[in-house]
Amino acid sequence: MAKRTLSTLLIAGSLLALSSCNSGPHKLRRSWEDWTNQKYTQDSWIHGALLQDVLPVYPIVGFVLSIGDILFVNTYYFWSDDAWDRKGTGFDHKALEGAEKSVGSFIDDM
Repeated sequence: MAKRTLSTLLIAGSLLALSSCNSGPHKLRRSWEDWTNQKYTQDSWIHGALLQDVLPVYPIVGFVLSIGDILFVNTYYFWSDDAWDRKGTGFDHKALEGAEKSVGSFIDDM
């Protein structure tokens, strides 16, 4: 019985610790999004239609990187700093290079 209780407490504690880390800088996933955004501006057929829609390479890589963010990156930033001073760590997106067309943020347009 004690073994089962200890296992339950460890699982519950782990889920609680990780659930606080859904928010955060998402450095891995957002770096991937910056890279795919840059590639899309260079060739919309290959990096948009083919690798995004037909062969779901980009969504699969993005999903794996999101797990890495939750397990490592967000957990680190939340518990090492953000939780204590109540100021979240942001992520600086890369500016596009050489894109002939781009749009601003929907929120910036409001």
